[in-house]
Amino acid sequence: MFDIVIKGGKILDGSGGKAYRADIGIKNEIICEIGSEIDTGCADLIHADGYTVCPGFIDIHSHSDFSLIHNPRAESKVMQGVTTEIVGNCGFSPGPVNPSRFDELMQYLVNTVAISEEEKKAWKYRSQGEFLCQLENCGIAVNIASLVGHGTIKVAAMGFKKEEPSRREHAHMAEMLINELEQGVFGLSSGLQYEPGVFSTFDEMEKLLTVLKGYNGIYSTHLKSEGKHLLECLDEAARLAALTGVSLEISHLKAEGRSNWGKVEQALELIDEAYGRGVDVGFDLYPYTAFGSGLMDLLPPWTRELGSGRMVDIINDAVLKERILRDMKSGLPGWENPMEGMSWDRVRIASVASDKNKKYEGLNLMQISEEIGCIPADAVLRLVADERGAVKMVFFGMREEDIITVMKHPRTMFCTDGRAVAPYGRTGKGKPHPRYYGTYPRILGHYVRDLRVIPIEEAVKKMTLLPAEKMNLKRRGQLKKGNFADIVVFDENTVMDRATFDEPHSFPQGIMYVLVNGQAVVWKGEHTGRLPGKILRKT
Repeated sequence: MFDIVIKGGKILDGSGGKAYRADIGIKNEIICEIGSEIDTGCADLIHADGYTVCPGFIDIHSHSDFSLIHNPRAESKVMQGVTTEIVGNCGFSPGPVNPSRFDELMQYLVNTVAISEEEKKAWKYRSQGEFLCQLENCGIAVNIASLVGHGTIKVAAMGFKKEEPSRREHAHMAEMLINELEQGVFGLSSGLQYEPGVFSTFDEMEKLLTVLKGYNGIYSTHLKSEGKHLLECLDEAARLAALTGVSLEISHLKAEGRSNWGKVEQALELIDEAYGRGVDVGFDLYPYTAFGSGLMDLLPPWTRELGSGRMVDIINDAVLKERILRDMKSGLPGWENPMEGMSWDRVRIASVASDKNKKYEGLNLMQISEEIGCIPADAVLRLVADERGAVKMVFFGMREEDIITVMKHPRTMFCTDGRAVAPYGRTGKGKPHPRYYGTYPRILGHYVRDLRVIPIEEAVKKMTLLPAEKMNLKRRGQLKKGNFADIVVFDENTVMDRATFDEPHSFPQGIMYVLVNGQAVVWKGEHTGRLPGKILRKT
């Protein structure tokens, strides 16, 4: 007798093959049978006639390690069909923490998450592995596979020093990486756009990736430049992968900044050329023309080099503040100013840490500057100083044609680049990027059904089997007898995102059922409250 039978659905098994009609029988957490006329004498029956049944979506680039601790129900992810998330991306991870570098770690993480003073007291994770154990003990709605952040490791070893690591510092970094890998972390991520990752040399990364290769780990990188120097940075990542033999994942491939639009075609050619030479290189994409990051990224690099605390001191110095404003207007040699060729109304404030500036969430910098009565650049400095760096922005820096070009590539994988949040409580604050709620339904509804950019069979494969194979997730990503029952049942005719930049806390439509490890977390479009997710560890 099965626990659940999914009856009469149109099966897209994740392989990219054509759909077929079949029933699915599930016992405990495993798909035990796929066929016709399965015995329905079971506890739960899903009538899937008229619906499409596919593997659960695997979000290959997520930041939910910074939100699941507050909201283990993971509504914004599981309600759009995500059953597994890959966390620890862009160089950021909660651990490992070096107590002697704790303040520097808090300054580093401010560019991705606002951490309260009360939370800091409990932020003592000696490793990312230890943090994952805490998530596991609390219970989570989705499966989690983790990378460890290069930036977090680098801060633990040497803070914000610009110099190349000493032999002792490098040994410390390698030791921490090995410790994480032996606890089942899947690999290393870097955020080379952010301090202190931006100070890293080719030699430093080569040494760490050589360690990583010994454990057959994956290297996921947020490139140092996703605009003016996109191609050079992409080439460097490919050379590192070729030299060390690691599996490479390019995070959220894009060409940001008006003068760089169109570069994705050359980027894809470069990736294909490296792949043809035997470099195991993949890449992911979210289906929006805006990216999300910290507002401090709009400041010249010299202000950020010693962390957010020193950055605020610099802004509050009247003489240095004038220098910042001059640099933001005129630029600096070697600085890729995000605002070059862009207007201030393309930058929205997503969230702030304090109540003082909550009124600005959802407004663009032109609107805010008019309300304050200053130039937009000065509004940036006032917000960053007031919030001690803890300001998230949404920046409309890409173009639709490039999104479609990347989406069509046969090896593209999809991601949210977002956290699991909900419309209530702590994670319901602010105006986050709508990708947190809408990525996968947007692809299925807008790009597949309405625009017909790619066939639905290909889209589902890019959401399921491709990321499972890239991450080496065993028995996931495909509807197959013996695999874990991570399953989505959706309505092809109605599936669509409803989250917008003005109203981001909105669940999608058309996602009817979501099973995680054989348990229904979404049933008839409603969250059940169950927490059957697992921490997946690399063996």
